[in-house]
Amino acid sequence: MKHLRSLLIPLLFSVSSVSSVGQPSSVVPPSILFILADDMGWGDLRCHGNAKLSTPSLDKLRTQSVELEHFYVSPICSPTRSSLLSGRHHARLRVLNTSDGLEVMHGNEVTLAEALKPSGYVSGCFGKWHNGSNHPSTARGQGFDEFFGFSGGFFPNYFDPALEHDGVITPTNGFITDVLADAAMNFIERHKAQPFFCYVPFNACHSPMQAPQDLFEKYHASGSEPKDAAVYAMIENLDRNVGRLLKKLDQLDLAANTIVLFASDNGPNTARFNGGMRGAKGSVFEGGMRVPFFLRWPGQWKAGSRIADIAQHVDVFPTLLELAGVPPPKDKALDGISLVPLLQGSPPSWPQRTLFEITGRGGKDGASVANYPGTARTPTHRWVHDGKQAMLFDLRTDPGEKTNIAAQEPALAAELEKAFLAWLHEATATTRGNVERFPITLTEGTDLLVPNAVRIDGAQLFGKGWDYDWATFQKPTAAMVWHLTVPVAGHYEVSALHTAKNTGGEVRVSMGEIQARTSISTVYDPPEIPRRDLIPRWEVPDKVFKPLSIGTLAIPEGFHDLQVTAGPGIEVQAVRLQRLK
Repeated sequence: MKHLRSLLIPLLFSVSSVSSVGQPSSVVPPSILFILADDMGWGDLRCHGNAKLSTPSLDKLRTQSVELEHFYVSPICSPTRSSLLSGRHHARLRVLNTSDGLEVMHGNEVTLAEALKPSGYVSGCFGKWHNGSNHPSTARGQGFDEFFGFSGGFFPNYFDPALEHDGVITPTNGFITDVLADAAMNFIERHKAQPFFCYVPFNACHSPMQAPQDLFEKYHASGSEPKDAAVYAMIENLDRNVGRLLKKLDQLDLAANTIVLFASDNGPNTARFNGGMRGAKGSVFEGGMRVPFFLRWPGQWKAGSRIADIAQHVDVFPTLLELAGVPPPKDKALDGISLVPLLQGSPPSWPQRTLFEITGRGGKDGASVANYPGTARTPTHRWVHDGKQAMLFDLRTDPGEKTNIAAQEPALAAELEKAFLAWLHEATATTRGNVERFPITLTEGTDLLVPNAVRIDGAQLFGKGWDYDWATFQKPTAAMVWHLTVPVAGHYEVSALHTAKNTGGEVRVSMGEIQARTSISTVYDPPEIPRRDLIPRWEVPDKVFKPLSIGTLAIPEGFHDLQVTAGPGIEVQAVRLQRLK
């Protein structure tokens, strides 16, 4: 049928030279500034109809850009980020969730930073990575020359944050979005003489709800309820920093040859204005996945133009590579296609694509659609299975997805469901029946976070396995286990980030017959750290865990399970292993 003329299955594409977009091959390749918001919906812009918000910088950027009006990402953070950076669907990458180790992109995937490097690009990432906290799945491990930010999906404190700078925790002063923008501008200035890829994944407007007080009071006083007032305050602050980044390009005379992208990683994180669309973050309806998407390259495309064709996160990778004149990786089949023909003007023929998406863990057999809240989006319709029932919507007449027409158009509903299942079966072919997270590679220094343990028995997680979560051991047989791969045998010093209400309890770390242990000799029971939360947080609270030296393990090369047991009442946030020289 017309709706399924071209399924979004792995696609290889030919890459034109940079001159295909009007640029002589001898000209310096364009630099790239990619700004990604966090939990910011399509409706979180004044130019998209939100009269409550002030977003002058992004509104102006829209007038200077080509806007893809129907651009889709995943319903949650990590899957979107892996697809944007690799051009491959997150279901294929086994990036299926936002924690529990299922947010990790395998180190053998090729990111934009890695693909651009052989052509002389220098790459920096400034903000929220959320595709792996252990090498080689970190930003540095995935090709970025500089990283400043945090590797997880949640950060507990937005004021004067202590952020990682190339492996070193660094204190800062100011609000986190300002601090990240400062670092990105510094990177741009230092590398203005060469092509750069500056990736700025801000964590605004993700919770916890912390924002500059004056902006919060502005929106609260104007009638927004406190949660939305905090979100809008973070967004206006983000908008100001977008303006600062663009001004820096102007000051350095770089704007003319810098491609600027702006997008968000999923729909809004509260039930607020979103253009009348159904659903929000986590949803496979339009509102959970349709986000702003602006592309600016002065003099190359018609500023202020709008493209109605549907596009998806996996298209960013091949598009940027073509614009940079860089060939795609030879050993990775891509799910995305280059959008360059659309950017240049309406092509004579453009595929009537169907875009597929899932949310949640996924990765199982795929025979039962009830396992996968998922969707198939054609240029005109959306088929949805929300885990309970299948639905079909005609978005031409029902953009709010209010009327399920599956009974009126059973043939189309059945066809889209069949296509979705076929895509899912193919995309998860290498992971089906195996959704365990990737083993953690032991390097010179490795932190094993509690949420990334493959098994937790007899210990209570504070939250739901989110970043910074910890486990309270409740009985002597309680244990946590991590899967490790050890490329280099050696002696490793082992410690645990812990608290303890009583003395005498024991902490033991073991790998089969190899073990180290210590007893608690000092009570350490710190209070929660007061933070500037505008709304009581629903994530894990913040407190300081103290390192507890446990001993030394002689760990051989190979694959191992590392197990930690502890006495009742002992809390552990992470286990640290440091190779001795």
